[in-house]
Amino acid sequence: MHSVATQHLHIGGFRLADGTPVNLRLAYTRCGPEDAPAYLILHGYAGSHHALAPHPDAIDGGWAAAWAGPGRALDTDSVQVLTVNLPGSAYGSCWEGAPHTHASVEGMAQAIARLLDHLGIAQLAGAIGYSFGGYVAQQLKASHPGRVRRVLGLCTAPRGRGNPDELAFLRGLTDAAARADFRRSVLLHAGVREWAQDHGDAALAREWQAVDRWALQFNAAALWRLRAAALGFALERSPDGTTLLYASSDALFPPPFPLATHEAVVSTRYGHQALLLDPGPWVEPIRAWIQQS
Repeated sequence: MHSVATQHLHIGGFRLADGTPVNLRLAYTRCGPEDAPAYLILHGYAGSHHALAPHPDAIDGGWAAAWAGPGRALDTDSVQVLTVNLPGSAYGSCWEGAPHTHASVEGMAQAIARLLDHLGIAQLAGAIGYSFGGYVAQQLKASHPGRVRRVLGLCTAPRGRGNPDELAFLRGLTDAAARADFRRSVLLHAGVREWAQDHGDAALAREWQAVDRWALQFNAAALWRLRAAALGFALERSPDGTTLLYASSDALFPPPFPLATHEAVVSTRYGHQALLLDPGPWVEPIRAWIQQS
């Protein structure tokens, strides 16, 4: 599949977390028949909206391609798929000024609702969010229940995670090498160590080269802004119509015990990164959720 072109919606008067109004430039993609049921895919904390195919501007391009695209479980030959770069991330959704503050998860959901208005989409058939993207998908359902029928959260929760003390550290990661070191440390604790044990030194070296490229694309402002947004995200519970799919070895979002009826687990060694490192086991659970729509 060829890369899907990014489009932009300009949203005037967008309110940041502290109430500051800015002009938001929201980056998104749209693929598939525009008169077909619509699904939304939302990326994780350090990821991009280039979910469907490789892209020269994002090292994670195609991160959902195992299950989304032509002939896949989420088949863009028969449904339309939207992806959105979450405001404050480093891949196109940005604003001028207000360097002191960030967009809230609730504000991100509001921006997506504005995008749906712009595109003439009354209701999404489903919203799929990975990690941080799962926060926004659930918030969209909670704040705008009529705009999305169902939510699938992958390796996520109804509350954000993180520590306020992290924000000053993340703000200070202005050097690309320091960002790369930070990211490598995170990934080793998120499944890459086990993945490298199974795939060898050459595979790990390629992964670390990708991290070096990521550090040139992703900046410190995006790191602290998204972490601050996560810290402010807290729903009492997942909205009705939400399914949560966990990785069995995920230390960041460990599966609860006992599981609720709307929760399920994918067995994997690769922790929080399993959806990206080894997507095969995720395809059938995702397909089953889509077929329930």
